Amino acid sequence: MRLPGAGIFRLATGRNRAELDAEAEVALHLALAEEELIAEGVPPAEARRRAQAAFGDRAGVVAALAGSDRALHRTRRRTESWSKWRSDFRLAVRGFRRDRWFAATAVALVALAIGANTAVFSVVNAALFQRLPYPASDRIVTVLETRAGGRMSVAGQNLRDWQRISRDFSALSAYREWPATVLVNGSPAIIRAGLVSGSFARVIGIEPLAGRWFAAEEARLGAAPMVVIGERYWRDHFGREVNAIGSSIRIDGVATTVVGVMPDRVDFPVGADLWIPAELFDDNPSRTAHNWHVVGRLAPGVDAASATRSLSLLTRQLLAGEPAGDRQWLADGALVTPLRETLLGQSTRLLGVLQGAVGLLLLIALVNLAALMLARAARRQPEVTMVMALGASRRDLLRRFAAESLLLAGAGAAAGLGVWLIGRPSLVVLVGRQLPFVRGLAIDGRMVAAIVALVLMVVFTGGVFPALWAARAADRGGIRADSVRVIGPGRLMQWLVGVEVTATFTLLVGAGLLGRSLQRMLEQPLGFTADDRVAMAVTLPTDDGSAYRNPGRHIAFFDQLLADVARLPGLRSVVVTTAPPLGDFNPDGSARIQGEPSDAGGPAARSDFRVVSPGFFDALGIPLRKGRDFAVSDGPATPYVVVVNEAFGRVHLHGADPIGRQVRFPGMDNTGDDRWATVVGVVGDVRQNGPSDQPEPAVYYSYRQRPQTFRRMTLIGFAPTSGRLVLDGMKATLARAEPTVPFVGAPLTSALDDVVAAPRTRALVLGVFAAAALALAGFGLFGVVGFVVLRRTRELGVRKALGARAGAVAATAMGHAGRPVVAGIVAGAVLSLGLARLIRGYLYQLSPADPAVWMAAGGAIVVVAGIACIGPVRRALGIDPAIALRTD
Repeated sequence: MRLPGAGIFRLATGRNRAELDAEAEVALHLALAEEELIAEGVPPAEARRRAQAAFGDRAGVVAALAGSDRALHRTRRRTESWSKWRSDFRLAVRGFRRDRWFAATAVALVALAIGANTAVFSVVNAALFQRLPYPASDRIVTVLETRAGGRMSVAGQNLRDWQRISRDFSALSAYREWPATVLVNGSPAIIRAGLVSGSFARVIGIEPLAGRWFAAEEARLGAAPMVVIGERYWRDHFGREVNAIGSSIRIDGVATTVVGVMPDRVDFPVGADLWIPAELFDDNPSRTAHNWHVVGRLAPGVDAASATRSLSLLTRQLLAGEPAGDRQWLADGALVTPLRETLLGQSTRLLGVLQGAVGLLLLIALVNLAALMLARAARRQPEVTMVMALGASRRDLLRRFAAESLLLAGAGAAAGLGVWLIGRPSLVVLVGRQLPFVRGLAIDGRMVAAIVALVLMVVFTGGVFPALWAARAADRGGIRADSVRVIGPGRLMQWLVGVEVTATFTLLVGAGLLGRSLQRMLEQPLGFTADDRVAMAVTLPTDDGSAYRNPGRHIAFFDQLLADVARLPGLRSVVVTTAPPLGDFNPDGSARIQGEPSDAGGPAARSDFRVVSPGFFDALGIPLRKGRDFAVSDGPATPYVVVVNEAFGRVHLHGADPIGRQVRFPGMDNTGDDRWATVVGVVGDVRQNGPSDQPEPAVYYSYRQRPQTFRRMTLIGFAPTSGRLVLDGMKATLARAEPTVPFVGAPLTSALDDVVAAPRTRALVLGVFAAAALALAGFGLFGVVGFVVLRRTRELGVRKALGARAGAVAATAMGHAGRPVVAGIVAGAVLSLGLARLIRGYLYQLSPADPAVWMAAGGAIVVVAGIACIGPVRRALGIDPAIALRTD
């Protein structure tokens, strides 16, 4: 018999039911033993003492009995629980076999939600959360110079002074990517190298895998060339042989000694396989030559903000005595940024947009799943009511629905993760184009936690939530054995559809803005024609021992190469330039214009500097506005001439005619020839870096007059019909002319594709999410309206029997779709304002509130809603009043 207040007693004493039962059993045993002794004539007090002495440790026996009872109870409870779960799983499997379409649809929804979110989160995790492969990587920073709020690379002299004076860094290093020409198995190839300071190894905190890093005497101007190779290069070209250390490889035509091997995890600059001392190439004392990036390791106790303040102050002190004429090109401060932020660049916002988009897609999928499960629970209402009337508890009902949702979640998660695993290699390649430092998408603790969280969300949405509603509905409705009408959560399902439409509208607006922005970008005139043009980059060795260091030899080589390539069949014309459109090299500097402030110590005429061959403008379709093009007769012995673009006259001459003006462009090559050049022509502006680029002032020189300016020149050919064959011919011609120069060539349109790859990828990914959301929204509307028609079959039949017109019946059915659609569009418009602000930086000449995009998004939802309502409305119109009236 259980005493009143026993529960309160256990709470007060801390003793549970098992201990009380054990105590009672021991007391009974002692009482029986005591009675036997009394029956033998032993006095009661003595009998009690003997019984207790014979029994032994009473407390220990009680504890042992209680523990045994608890273990038995736990075992029995686990057995019963597992038996119930197995029974519920069997019932769920049978139910899904009977309703295969429902099961397939639900699994597809779960697979879409988990697969898409896993894919995006794997990228976010790799980019934002996984540690960089360097010791104490949070202490590694990059440094830029600033001027009037803008950012620029660092002048070499400033860096050398920072290294000498600043105490905010344990080490500072210059770095720059360098496409090095290396002979591999007797054939030339472009290998990505990093020009880095001798202090680079101390910055990243990693010692070579084999050999050593550069010694101090090797990292200086005039030292013998040394190189540290990467583990990948060591493995591929030396077979991991130790004798690679001390061997020689030819880099850019120069015999260079291998002194060490860096492990694969050293991936900085990103993709580098070779490291060469930057000190071999830079002793420029100018503080306006911003040619270097800088990476450093913060000293103990110093953070990025304090380093920015102190380094900015030091920079201003160093530059205080510089000439006034150079003031506009000097830094006025410095900016110290964590390395991860530099590697991410603008991608942090993009990752946020994608994670938000896939989160909205998850919401839509879960809403659809909830609507499906609610509709199914409504159809099973008589079953649920009967089961609860027979004694089933809410816990039993929750377990039954949870078993169903666990099966759906497991199958959907397996399908979604399977698709992600199959597509992971392709996803790594795609991500690598935007975030080159991300080399893989590993499954770690965060990934597992995210997947588990997604599964739990599915279980709650598909199991717990519908079960709670079903139990509550059963409590309210009781048992109606004579009724077959469906009583369902109509208002709740309308709310769910409203949420779905809100998320869908937001995704459609985001995808529409990015797509429209991309369209506008591609509509911008480039100022040149990329179609049917092919490009081949030629990097000649220009070291001290190279014959091409001689200007005459340089001209002769390209003259002969142009002549040989021009004879290729299918090629209409071929030209050469130092700065091809859409290329990765477009130098600029300080021009001087005679008679202007730039020639009298005032602000320089900042302009792009390009060297081209005669016929360049015609070959690329760049219009000649005034004057003439370069002629073959414009050579080293003739007066220097230049061609400028329209932006040059517009910006530096305030719209005056540039023809006949005298221009100098010193410091752009190693000739020291800063003669005045006469402007003989004006050409149209070119968007040098792609459609989103704004044309800058530019000065063009003939390569015959300034031939040795750059070691790399690019041949561009006009091949209207056979571009690929022409590229093959260019490759063979270059191999015959100079076997040590690697072939690097492609259609010019491929460079344009690379330039617009990022905005195109953003628009495509968000567009796919938006299309999936729109399809799911249509599916949800179809289900809601169909459910409402099923639920209100009798009512609609009565209306038809009383003479209601078909239009009124259709309006009644569609009204249940119209209200959540309108409400969802309004709520989505509010949510879209936040998304539009987030992607504002990705929009090109487009307002985030562009009315065309917003109206198109709303129109798409209305059209899909109308299509989704066709089937249910037809079903409503086909209701037979006589049959409907007999359903109750």
